[in-house]
Amino acid sequence: MSRSSWKPLFLSMEFANQIKDKKKRNDFFFAYNRATVLTKPMVGMSINIYNGCRFFNVVVSTDMLGHRLGEFAVTRKKPLAKKINKK
Repeated sequence: MSRSSWKPLFLSMEFANQIKDKKKRNDFFFAYNRATVLTKPMVGMSINIYNGCRFFNVVVSTDMLGHRLGEFAVTRKKPLAKKINKK
């Protein structure tokens, strides 16, 4: 599939119901689906996004609206330079 701006927003009904319930209790919740698009009711919520190994805690702000959850939880490690010991 090509990446285009006319594609509809992806938000599952289960996830939408969780947002309504957690917003009332001011709770955080876990998100396994990284394709979900951030919408206006999620602003100010704390979401734990799963990257395949561990969870990243993200607090949603207004600047994040329209982006996907997966953009805020990196899946790759940064390369580390090996320390060379001189003998």
